[in-house]
Amino acid sequence: MSADAGPAAGQRNQQTSAPPVARRQNNGLQWRTAGGAFAAALASVAVLHFMTPGALPPAVQLLKASRLAELAQFQGEHQDRMLWGTYRPGLYFGARMRQPSALLAGLMWFDPDRPNAADRIRHNAQQQDGLGKYGWEAHDGTNFGRQELHDGDVHLTTQWTKRACDGCLGGDWALQVSARPNARRQSSAPEDPEQSEQQQRISILFYMADEGDHNLVHTASRPLHEGGARIVMDGTSNLLQGWTVSMDAPGASASRAVRQLAMRVEHRHNLTDLVKQSLLAGRQRKQLHLPGPPALLLPNVELDALPNLAVVQLTVPLPTTATFVFTASLPPTRQMPSRFVWVRQSVLGRALLRAAGLGTDEAWEGSLAQVVGGKERTQPAETHQQRVAALTGDALKRLQTSYEQGFNQRFERTFGKLDGPGLPAGTAQAARAALSNMLGGMGYFYGSSRVQVGRSQVLPSPPAALFTAVPSRSFFPRGFLWDEGFHQLLVQKWDGRMSREVLAHWLDLLNSQGWIAREQILGEEARARVPEGFVVQYPEAANPPTLFLPLASMAQQVAAASASHGTVSPELQEQRDFLVAAMPRLHAWLQWFNTSQAGPVPGSYRWRGRRADVQELNPKTLASGLDDYPRASHPSDQERHLDLLTWMALAARALATISQALPGDEHQGHEAYAAMAEMLQSPSHLESLHLDTSTGYFADWGNHTEDVRLLPVPVRGPTGEVIGREIIRKVTGQAPQPRFVPHVGYVSLFPLLMRLLPPDSPALGKQLQSLRDPELLWTQHGLRSLAKSSSVYNKRNTEHDPPYWRSPIWVNINYLTLAALDFYAKAPGPHQSLAGEIHDELRKNLLQNIVGKYQSSGFLWENYDDSDGHGRGCHPFSGWTALVVLIAGQRYFDL
Repeated sequence: MSADAGPAAGQRNQQTSAPPVARRQNNGLQWRTAGGAFAAALASVAVLHFMTPGALPPAVQLLKASRLAELAQFQGEHQDRMLWGTYRPGLYFGARMRQPSALLAGLMWFDPDRPNAADRIRHNAQQQDGLGKYGWEAHDGTNFGRQELHDGDVHLTTQWTKRACDGCLGGDWALQVSARPNARRQSSAPEDPEQSEQQQRISILFYMADEGDHNLVHTASRPLHEGGARIVMDGTSNLLQGWTVSMDAPGASASRAVRQLAMRVEHRHNLTDLVKQSLLAGRQRKQLHLPGPPALLLPNVELDALPNLAVVQLTVPLPTTATFVFTASLPPTRQMPSRFVWVRQSVLGRALLRAAGLGTDEAWEGSLAQVVGGKERTQPAETHQQRVAALTGDALKRLQTSYEQGFNQRFERTFGKLDGPGLPAGTAQAARAALSNMLGGMGYFYGSSRVQVGRSQVLPSPPAALFTAVPSRSFFPRGFLWDEGFHQLLVQKWDGRMSREVLAHWLDLLNSQGWIAREQILGEEARARVPEGFVVQYPEAANPPTLFLPLASMAQQVAAASASHGTVSPELQEQRDFLVAAMPRLHAWLQWFNTSQAGPVPGSYRWRGRRADVQELNPKTLASGLDDYPRASHPSDQERHLDLLTWMALAARALATISQALPGDEHQGHEAYAAMAEMLQSPSHLESLHLDTSTGYFADWGNHTEDVRLLPVPVRGPTGEVIGREIIRKVTGQAPQPRFVPHVGYVSLFPLLMRLLPPDSPALGKQLQSLRDPELLWTQHGLRSLAKSSSVYNKRNTEHDPPYWRSPIWVNINYLTLAALDFYAKAPGPHQSLAGEIHDELRKNLLQNIVGKYQSSGFLWENYDDSDGHGRGCHPFSGWTALVVLIAGQRYFDL
């Protein structure tokens, strides 16, 4: 993954697709269909490139197609169930509503007795904090998550628990924070001598913030009942008439143990700094005449008349447990049409309400209209006190136990026991954590991307929502197109509808030309984690269309069901409905690749964005996702990129499969997709463009020389004196010429990875044999990214740019390799046995290394060293490294 950033497009499109109103026969199989609108929609998308969309440039306009996130399967009960979640993955703990302008919740903590304690507030998940270990040990993606965090001499456990409540939008939820001395803490003397003479303490801060413009968040202090939880904050929001947070913290009865603050803030991305300033300003040592260092305490005030942030601080000795319970009341209820979801009071909102016959002089005035599938809601049957009691004390403990047991049982049903013979010790634990961190790392983002338009203009895209997994909470807490297809190979095994909703959000980001920005930096919280120079996205830059991996798998399942003439399960029906609705967008996406990334000869492709004027050993190809993987040494328009051709073959094959499953008049377009797929995956076509017959390896083609070096040259001042040096690239021998690029590595494997080679192909045998060669890609820890025999193996690309895809072991490509080997091991042919042997050896090596390094370090890593297998890059990296779950369970996918 490249660190160069960017955003995407996406705005709520008010068009809605026709509801599934008919049932048609398709080879004896009963499918619900969406009428006959697909062919017309496809035709309209095909000419969008030639239309004049309006005043804004096409790059910052959205594709005019029905929004997939508005499909019926994502509304109603599903929308309600998914409203609240741990959707702020860039924090150690953060929750929010899955809506724009929503309520946010978060957790901070610090050791109040350490020197410079205010500089050690934990909030944003960051590698530089140096936590020994942190991550979700269990998380079901919906109702429950347990996280363990080892911060120096403190061990914290956070448990997120949601409880359905009749008449409660989104349910009630609790965050329980337990802190105790860390058994693994070092025995070194404390920095402050006074610290050794007192009991270890912790200061826990829980906050609620509202992104809405006119919503109120207050602090409060009133008991629910004697000796139990008490309300510590309350407020109103766009979606809810009112809400409260109650705190249950046994042993925190002293008035000074609990402090509060409410204030109005303009931004939510810098809450750590705002809380730090309030703590420093609220030092109360002299006023309270207390011994010891100045206390870092909130000032117990509401600083503004209209606050939108409330914080409660609990400072207590260890061990301690505090539970924060969120409950909400609903706005006045009334039956409303399902097409209205939330309508803000505004000129447009009032007009919509009048159109619905609701008027604006009723209780809807000044709030949002609440609709979930048109279902009328009633007020909760339970009292507020009963709802809080259900999420505290023994009742909460029973619910937590039930959820975690359910998670473990579901995990075994889905992926197997993973603790049997042939698996390294600890595999099941590591795999459960990998899945949990993937699900606990799901995020909801809303905002605009910054898009380069022309040579000098940067414009915002329309505001968009994105529900997505993220690669790394500490380093990449946002959406990456290249990564997301791999993420969804795992998520779709766990929760098919959740995975489809993620795919829907991504495909809804297509602009009017069919482009999706490869990095999504939506909203101030996401943008605050990206250097300004990496924010802008470029509409000519592609990224591997990895979303076609889970889409192709889905398409194969639907096609198999169509051929079986059997009963269609609700899950398969939803898959089919999704694919039918997605076809116009998938067509537009494929067409964008065909026009913007076309190569110099028919049927070839070239990644755009390589620069010939940079002083890099081998100019990066960021669009490919493989960054510094060596391509032709001298970029030119004559390049042909092997990996991109195979991605296009995958996309065409997926669209051919999807369109073939469409009944009746919706079947149009299949012949074109099938013809494209047949051409691109034809062995003769692939070999004519990319097979280097002198070596037998598949390769890129371009203007290349091996004789390039990074060499120091003097930097001279105005009068010719040497004032320094710089490292630049020089050709030291043969000049570049058109040829195959001789580097063997991950790119060479793509015909195998995409299963384009016939089972009886000699080229397949050659690729299988090369996999086992230790001078090429084989190691005892997995397949390295570039052969040891390559001239740029493990070499820096610039003086300040260490190797990234030039030796390390990356789990996503290793997983694709295993899936392909499993496919060929089951396909009759001369290489069947060898494919099976290599699969088993590679799987064993990967599991031993990934599981072993998880046990020793506490983390999954971005990649692994090819020499000794140690973790490299950022951590925790629970994006595609979490594919270890599928590797352990041997859960692969069809293409």
